Amino acid sequence: MSSTTITQTEKVHEPEYVYYFYDGAWGAKREVLTGAQAKETFSQIPIIDISRIYSDKLEERVSLAQEIATACEKVGFFYIKEHGIPQELIDATMDSTKKYFAQPTEVKMKEHIYLSRNLRGYEPVHGAQLDTATPLGDRKESFLYNYEPENDPQVPTLTEAQRSLLSHNLWPENQPEFKKECFAYDKAMIVLARKMMQSFALGLGADEHYFDDMITAPNTSVKKIHYPPQDPSSTSETGIGAHTDFVCFTMLYQDSVGGLDVLNANGKWIPAPPVPGTFVVNIGDFLMRTSNDKFLSTVHRVKNISGQERYSMPFFFSFNMDAYVEVLPTCCSETNPRKYEPITVAEYYRLRHEKQRKKFMERGIGQ
Repeated sequence: MSSTTITQTEKVHEPEYVYYFYDGAWGAKREVLTGAQAKETFSQIPIIDISRIYSDKLEERVSLAQEIATACEKVGFFYIKEHGIPQELIDATMDSTKKYFAQPTEVKMKEHIYLSRNLRGYEPVHGAQLDTATPLGDRKESFLYNYEPENDPQVPTLTEAQRSLLSHNLWPENQPEFKKECFAYDKAMIVLARKMMQSFALGLGADEHYFDDMITAPNTSVKKIHYPPQDPSSTSETGIGAHTDFVCFTMLYQDSVGGLDVLNANGKWIPAPPVPGTFVVNIGDFLMRTSNDKFLSTVHRVKNISGQERYSMPFFFSFNMDAYVEVLPTCCSETNPRKYEPITVAEYYRLRHEKQRKKFMERGIGQ
């Protein structure tokens, strides 16, 4: 009697990765983890009532800061409600945004960002390409404007050297109301952002006012974005490729259309749908560095497959241009050494802008 031995070859699964744009280049990756490999991670974005941020009681502000810090450590994204920004102001700013994008492209191209040494102004559809696997690029158009100290609610006193570091905006000609409407929104957001930075300081175990002297003339910017609908089956373009933000943090107002996704630790995309009365807040690379990786600068993307026009307004907040991005003393120790060397905001932006201009020229779509 003979016997037959059957050898079963174990099937080897090749790792699957999600790729994203980080530190000025595409190619960072995160492995998709399932089953026994999967990590404990988030499956939804928390909503935080931040009304306590305005409380006169320190214990209430500390309690809120701890709640925010938990969201920053576990998710890197969270919604804020009861934030104090009037909906009427948001609606007026959004109306102004739609009116701007309704202009002919040739009119908007007069403010093309590559006419600006600081890359401020208008960028047309497919003018950017974060995901190199999408040959057309990002299916969005945008208008980006930066901080101007005269429009700060607390106008700073700056030296000539400090003024020389500021970005110069490229505004539409003969549209003074547009600029006025932009800075009405900007002023309100700066007030809120400074309060948020105090919460972040408390959440990182520092004094509440630790960052105050570093944000007297903050490098803020607002990007008004219009995402035309994209073909869901197309692989040649996307809304905006997966990326992290290289600021301290971002506060996003999005319309009711949706399309924002956030990447969790298992490489799974988690939707961040519109929630009325909220901003979506996400941590950027600067606060990740400052916290020595305690706070997460989380990867995110936009895909507008709704069939509708999508509009959003991210408000980006950074330290003063001459401030150093460096690890807090409360976030490092002998057993947890500093992971990042100090760098000024101005130097970091200079390096990023150089990479952006180089990529633009290599794509061969500009002058």
